Amino acid sequence: MDKKRMAQLRKRGFLFWLSRKIDYPLMSPDCLQINFTFSCNLMCKMCSMHERLQSFKSANRRHEIEVDVMKKLIKEAVKMRIGSLILIGGEPFLEPRLLELVNFARESGIEGITVVTNGTLFNESVIKNIFDLNLDNLNFSISIDAATEKTFAQIRGENALGKIIENVNLINSIKEKENKIYPNICSVCTIMDQNLEELMDIVKLCRKIKISRLIFQPVVGDNTDQRRRDRDSSVFVSKDRHVILDNAINDLIKYKMQSRDNFDYIANSVKHLQLINSYFKGKRLSPREMPCYAGYNRLQIVQEGKVYFCVNQENHEATYGDVGKDSLKALWFSSKARFYRKLIRKCNFPCLQWCSYRDDFNELSGELQKNKLFKNNV
Repeated sequence: MDKKRMAQLRKRGFLFWLSRKIDYPLMSPDCLQINFTFSCNLMCKMCSMHERLQSFKSANRRHEIEVDVMKKLIKEAVKMRIGSLILIGGEPFLEPRLLELVNFARESGIEGITVVTNGTLFNESVIKNIFDLNLDNLNFSISIDAATEKTFAQIRGENALGKIIENVNLINSIKEKENKIYPNICSVCTIMDQNLEELMDIVKLCRKIKISRLIFQPVVGDNTDQRRRDRDSSVFVSKDRHVILDNAINDLIKYKMQSRDNFDYIANSVKHLQLINSYFKGKRLSPREMPCYAGYNRLQIVQEGKVYFCVNQENHEATYGDVGKDSLKALWFSSKARFYRKLIRKCNFPCLQWCSYRDDFNELSGELQKNKLFKNNV
């Protein structure tokens, strides 16, 4: 990392740290995240999107954001100097105009675009359209939670791992043929009871199919309310499997510490991996161990067209304004947003989800750790 990049990370990082101390944003958020649909083509064991979709429909509540509304949000984000966009569902590729939206974001000045997808709906036609647009800032985050079809089907409800691998290989082969860097593909693996024995095999699989980096995060009781815990859930690691959990986490840490390349490949810090272990064992986690930056790092819009913060939904409404009525900037700096930020800072139930952290912080701390660990191995 050059000195200029290091200085930029330090300056912006300090302002984020200070923002959290005073419960008021001194910087624009890192990204705009639009959760624009509940619809999905898979039935994953750890996901509540289908149930939430049905409950919204039965209550006659909005459950999807139209493309034109998303374009309006992107324009407002650019005015706020937000440089990154995350599009997530449900499954984003169920939206026929997705690539039109991605291209619009690029032309509007968004520097980095990430589509979070299960990777099953790619086909040759879709992939061709992606390359025809020549998007030089597009990233895909593909969920790979298993290394075998059997385990994948147990988690995602369908034998689709082979299809995902085929799609990733096709994208990478075209990239190599056309000498392109984008679209970049990373992967997020949700750690749960069903895949403990396969975590290192998942690393090897992702390496084999040329995934650029791999992120691990623990399963939550409800992915629309990360604060919920359900230790009796079939996906939560049971007490009698804690030894297997220990071995799996230790193997990931050992792999990460083997070289600079491995260190970068597993995006989690060693501390984060250790905290995931503690999380499943029910140990009390101090927010100071790995501070949560929800409320500062992402401006998140949910399917109902409202701005969302991760708060205790039993006592508070999780949203604090409607994007159809107010601008993103007005909502971001509102008094209600500040009230929620105070609640987030006092959260005693760290979820350890990747959305609560900042890639810039991880990049800076990772660089410092690498220089210390591998100082004799450039």
